[in-house]
Amino acid sequence: MGSTKSMKGIMNVVQPLGIGYLAAVLEEDGYDVNVEDCQCLGTSHTELAGILAKKSPDIVGISATTPTFGNSIHAASIVKKQLPDAIVVIGGAQVCALPEETMSYDCFDVGVWGEGELTMLELAAHVGSHGLTHLDRVKGIVFRHNGSVVQTERRPLIRDLDELPFPARHLLPSLSKYHPAPTSYRRLPNATIMTSRGCAGARCAFCDRSGMGFGVRFRSVESVFEEIEELIEIHGARDIKFFDDTFTLNPKRVFQICQEFERRGIDIPWCCLARTNTVSREMLKAMKDAGCWQVLYGLESMDENVLRNLKKLTTVEQNVQAVEWSHEVGISVRANFIVGTPFDTWETMEKSLKEAIKLNMDFAHFNKFTPYPGCELYKMLTAQGYHYDPAKWDSQHDMKGTIMYTPPGIIEGEYRRWLVEAHRRYYLRAGYILKQLSKIRSPEDLRRLWTGFRAVMDL
Repeated sequence: MGSTKSMKGIMNVVQPLGIGYLAAVLEEDGYDVNVEDCQCLGTSHTELAGILAKKSPDIVGISATTPTFGNSIHAASIVKKQLPDAIVVIGGAQVCALPEETMSYDCFDVGVWGEGELTMLELAAHVGSHGLTHLDRVKGIVFRHNGSVVQTERRPLIRDLDELPFPARHLLPSLSKYHPAPTSYRRLPNATIMTSRGCAGARCAFCDRSGMGFGVRFRSVESVFEEIEELIEIHGARDIKFFDDTFTLNPKRVFQICQEFERRGIDIPWCCLARTNTVSREMLKAMKDAGCWQVLYGLESMDENVLRNLKKLTTVEQNVQAVEWSHEVGISVRANFIVGTPFDTWETMEKSLKEAIKLNMDFAHFNKFTPYPGCELYKMLTAQGYHYDPAKWDSQHDMKGTIMYTPPGIIEGEYRRWLVEAHRRYYLRAGYILKQLSKIRSPEDLRRLWTGFRAVMDL
């Protein structure tokens, strides 16, 4: 991601739950599984080659988003050079969004599109018996055959998530090795947990849901708390982040989870992601009482027309109300904005920044708009003649990374400067700094604040 020391210090490096789930189901079925979290451990390409030579796996799985796809191609090429007979499987958002383009690279043998656990189980069994022949019998994959890319039938989503084992965290580096973004935790070690899959209630034009769709499936509250207790008692977690797309989607369930924290006597700080039209003051108060210290809202814009075109299905009024309710009950607010969409102008971007400053949230990030493959806006822009090479993408969170799109009438250099200045105008206000200083309660609070300040100054 970021090329500077300060940007690296605020990267959100957390345990890869998707890989953890895949490893868990394979291990449960009797397979010998190893996981190398290269991002967490800083594994170099030379070190990766050495690990491959030592372990000599039959199947190598690589997870890739679009910004990490270039690195995935490099890693897969190393596998092919080191272990010519190994089968390389790619999964993740990249292959779900662009299956044919992804499989045009011959370093990948098979792509998994959609939910991966059951597909990987079937694929591993099939490869053990048939190698790479008759792959059309396996649901949920994409592969090359006779010069063409073949995509098999979509595998139905797992209805009962309680049937899945917990992520194989024992195969990952310990929680203490990870460093989440300093704005997203109170104490270390921090652990992430998913209590549901999918997102419902909106069809955001900037979001790709080709892997999981727009339905939502919930784990039972009992299963969720069994995993929370395992995280605390076995893995030493002192802080939890619920990583659901929208944790607050089902109000009744949110209240049940809050009550369960009290019933089990679990006193641990936690945070979550929410959409502003799914919360109420009563819900936020219950969350606060149960240990929630922060909510991340995707506000996206403070302009009604932009929100409408983004199909967020929220309003500026709901954005303001949710933030104010959160402040009233004592929950910190972290907000994400998307600026530079096809519907933005200098005026709408300035409006979002000025309204964010008025709301005076603890954290606000003004993300450059990125047309991620698979989303509605990506399809719209490519139809207009824009072209994107997924192998050449880089970090879309680093202000120094590539700008993938600028709105009509806005020059890229001026847009990049505005992104930097927006963060400085937000965070380097005297009132904001004093507010954050008044909240320092521990050396860890001071360290997080200093890390964030250095990152802003280095933009």
